[in-house]
Amino acid sequence: MLPSALALFALVLGGCAGLRCPRIDPSGERLFIWPRDQVTPVAASANPTVPPAFTDPVFPPAPVASASTPVGGLVPPLPQDRLTITPGRVLAPVGSEVILKAGLCTRENFLLTDSKVEWLVARDDAGEFVELGGRGWCKDPWLPWNRPQKIDNQYATGYTARVPLTITRGTAASTDDVQIEPGEAWASVTSPVEGVSRITAVAPEIEEWANRRATATIYWVDVQWTFPPTTISAGGAQVLTTTVLRQTDGTPVEGWLVRYEVADGGGSLRGDQSGQVVEVPTDANGRASIDVTPTGSAGSTTRINTQIVRPPRFGGTDTPRLEIASGSTTINWTDGGGDYVPPPDDLGTPLPPSTFPGGNSTAPIQPPTPAPARIGPRLEVQVFDTEPQEIRVGGSPRFEVVLRNTGDANASGIIVRNDFDPGLTHISDGRGENVIQTDPGKVADIGPGDSRSLFLTFGVQKAGRLCQNVRVSYNSPNAAMTNHCINVPQLQAQAQGQLQVSKQAPRLRNVGEIATFTLSIRNVGNAPLTNIEVVDTFDPELQPQPGDAELRNGSLFWRIQRLEVGGTWRRDVNCQCLAAKLEACGIVSVTAETGTLTPAVVTTERACTEIRQALPDVTPPVTPAPGGNVLPGVVPPTGGAGGTTSGGLLMEILSFANPVLAGTQTSFQIVIRNNTNTPDQQVQLRVLFPAELTPDVTAIRNEASVRAQFSNGELLFEPINTLRPGERIGFVIPCNVLQAGSRTVTAELISRNMPQSIQQTKEIEIIGR
Repeated sequence: MLPSALALFALVLGGCAGLRCPRIDPSGERLFIWPRDQVTPVAASANPTVPPAFTDPVFPPAPVASASTPVGGLVPPLPQDRLTITPGRVLAPVGSEVILKAGLCTRENFLLTDSKVEWLVARDDAGEFVELGGRGWCKDPWLPWNRPQKIDNQYATGYTARVPLTITRGTAASTDDVQIEPGEAWASVTSPVEGVSRITAVAPEIEEWANRRATATIYWVDVQWTFPPTTISAGGAQVLTTTVLRQTDGTPVEGWLVRYEVADGGGSLRGDQSGQVVEVPTDANGRASIDVTPTGSAGSTTRINTQIVRPPRFGGTDTPRLEIASGSTTINWTDGGGDYVPPPDDLGTPLPPSTFPGGNSTAPIQPPTPAPARIGPRLEVQVFDTEPQEIRVGGSPRFEVVLRNTGDANASGIIVRNDFDPGLTHISDGRGENVIQTDPGKVADIGPGDSRSLFLTFGVQKAGRLCQNVRVSYNSPNAAMTNHCINVPQLQAQAQGQLQVSKQAPRLRNVGEIATFTLSIRNVGNAPLTNIEVVDTFDPELQPQPGDAELRNGSLFWRIQRLEVGGTWRRDVNCQCLAAKLEACGIVSVTAETGTLTPAVVTTERACTEIRQALPDVTPPVTPAPGGNVLPGVVPPTGGAGGTTSGGLLMEILSFANPVLAGTQTSFQIVIRNNTNTPDQQVQLRVLFPAELTPDVTAIRNEASVRAQFSNGELLFEPINTLRPGERIGFVIPCNVLQAGSRTVTAELISRNMPQSIQQTKEIEIIGR
């Protein structure tokens, strides 16, 4: 009871004061520093990794008017129950966890324990909940109904705590601990990507809607940085460089700002702009550089404050300007032992001429002018587009490389090397290594203050971001370098129609029967087809029936004005089989305009059928057996060689399922029998399958153990040497069912005693899925 009483006493005395906004620790050593904590100062860190680094100037606290002071002579409103959240705004690195605290404060200025708090993350924002606080006597409640509940990553419910507790983050150090007071609910939020998290806490117990919710904003950044050294000794102008990279993959960050400011001492800054404060954007390598020029004497110092800034609305987001980190560099100016001499234009006014007594005029006395410090040659290189209009694939952009000597001595021995990305080509790059370099002596010397231009013309072979890295070496230990990139847009494919033509024919027909050829034309492009002409020509053994076609020189002709994208035109052409032929074919030729400047496309397709002489119908009309799918046997005509027989070869075809489903497998059983009193020899079975059925040769079973070969729709078994009188042999043929349709399977049987084959056909219906 004693700990509970002490906790309750602390709650009554403390009220809602514990929800004051925390100060931000710029070192990154701690996430929150509460006003009542006494924390020793910590040194600034260049790249804190845990927890996030914050700075006060990012979100300065807004002035809060006293509740007891009327504004504009109005009486302040009566106190009401309200929900508060802290911190209100947070800057955090991606991958870290930010802890938010909320409390339900009554109008009497007390925090309520065991109160439900709902947490929400805006659906289109980055960020998700990791862990929440519940009610109970420790961090993890004992009973299930006292535990927090995470409905999903963007919505969760928790409770305000009953007793104080400490969130340690699982580390031994106490500097990153977060204290949770009675009456405070807490939630931790993380995000693996850059963006903004807008978190809303809601207390359903509060009746006033305007007071029952509070909102916090977290700005997630993916960055790490390298500041210039903290101390530098230099005798002349000094270049300071700050590098900004992404923390997750180390790639450069382009477009951020680095703010340089002369804090104290003599010195001036020179970049794209001059002054005591200069903001330099980072380049494609993530670097931002500034020249610092001394303005004082030798031995003086200049302190430069550096600050990394994420620009407002960077990357198309709605984030404000964010100041991420800050550092400082002190430059000690030396000149190797002598006094530092400013530039000639900063020497002041010379003394006036003087005369000796007696009126004799002499030469004016001038102060000694020390020789200016020598800095030697210093080249700067820049690349410009001579044709600023948009560059496309296949173009030939021309660039100007400008070399400028900002030093005080001649730059000689100049060699320019250009390493360019694949996708750019240059006539001088004979080996295809994407490198060009000037020969020694080709570029003339450049005097102080002079400049020289070189012009390069490249070919563009592909789209994307294509860069040049230019490096200039000369009579100086330092080389001049720059990077220049162009963005080449992707070529948009021109919409055009595309033909897909198919022509199908039956596998086998007899003379006098009808063979149906099916034509199909489909537009598989992305633009309509127009002025389509279809010409269908057949062999003399086939006599087509025109239907809705026009006859031109014995061929069928159709004209289609327009075929939309995805549209299909189909015709069935019935042909009378006039004479026997192994391959009686029809050829269709389709011409269409695609809607582009290219010529009309022409596509042809060919389909053939086998035409055989009609055989006499030797099948007597027999009623099929009930419940079966058996076709009657075929009896050859009597009076053949060898005299009259009491029977002949019989053949039956069975299918295990009819109809069958496309995409499955079915089987056919064929039974042959010698219905004579004498043996028969060289008995051979031949089965013709349509394109929709494909036999599985490896799975065929037969009682004679003869092998089979399948080619072009024909399954041919090896001859059976001898078929004894009354002997019966069965063949089981598994088949793969490919597509829907109504098709026919034909079986033929031939032997030495019956050289004229007998046939049986089986109609099978294939149903699509």
